[in-house]
Amino acid sequence: MSWKYGGRAATFIAFFRAIESTAPATRRLLHDPFAAAFLRPWQQTVVSCCNAGFFRNMVKNLLQLRWAGGYTSVVTRTRRIDDIIKDAVSNNGINQIITLNARFDTRAHRLRTSIPVNYVEIDHPEMQQLKQSKLYDVIDMPVSFVDYIALDMEKESLSEVLVNHLQKEHYKTLFLWEGITSTLNPAIINDFFRYVARYPAGTQIIFSYIQSSALKNSTDTAMLKGYNDVARFLKNAGEDWNFSANSDTWKNIFQNRNMLIHYDGNANEFRHLYFKRQRSGMKGFEFCRIIHAELH
Repeated sequence: MSWKYGGRAATFIAFFRAIESTAPATRRLLHDPFAAAFLRPWQQTVVSCCNAGFFRNMVKNLLQLRWAGGYTSVVTRTRRIDDIIKDAVSNNGINQIITLNARFDTRAHRLRTSIPVNYVEIDHPEMQQLKQSKLYDVIDMPVSFVDYIALDMEKESLSEVLVNHLQKEHYKTLFLWEGITSTLNPAIINDFFRYVARYPAGTQIIFSYIQSSALKNSTDTAMLKGYNDVARFLKNAGEDWNFSANSDTWKNIFQNRNMLIHYDGNANEFRHLYFKRQRSGMKGFEFCRIIHAELH
């Protein structure tokens, strides 16, 4: 599998989702029956073995040693975003979800929402072709239709490529941009916000970001736990983390764009929400955050 367009990070996020899905239904944080389709053969073998509880626990312990906090932060972040989306659909009338740089996201096929949702996935054409070829091999049942739009964000503008039918009056839109804002330059982020400004009040945004102190050689060792190992791992695949911000920066950005922040939390908060007392000793990846905001 090629790592050219962010495939390595996307593959390991899918790996973590697949492992969590092997836990009993009463204990797992999420269920993604499609995630294993995107994995390399050795990863698929590991996931298969994780159906045995003792093996699953061993794998999670090894992952904690390799990337401190990586596994627990990814699965709780995924679950947190899932819950925000389902709440937005049920209580705010969201009926269109546009996922930017979707990579191996499978929410269109695995999330069960209270009303039908129109899913749009925007990504590099080569990544979309790879995803569809893997996904369609394992889908043998009717699933949600996905409108795939090919876009190379390094070369093309959202404003120029995205079609007008995404802005119809009968759609109330939520934009999702997970796990990728750390690898893009600020100009692309600004283009995204210019495009979102076209949408009406009530439009929502969820995205993840890296706390700026992590990229600025902070002396806050608690904040940086797990950062160096994963940054080095991704750098070897050409996926440098080069974009970050802090909460005050986002507050200013959203305030200037007439947007209200509903949630801004990090890995510790995700773990507290879902693991509760079990979170004792779960450390690392505190530099990873998600933000949820709404256009007023």
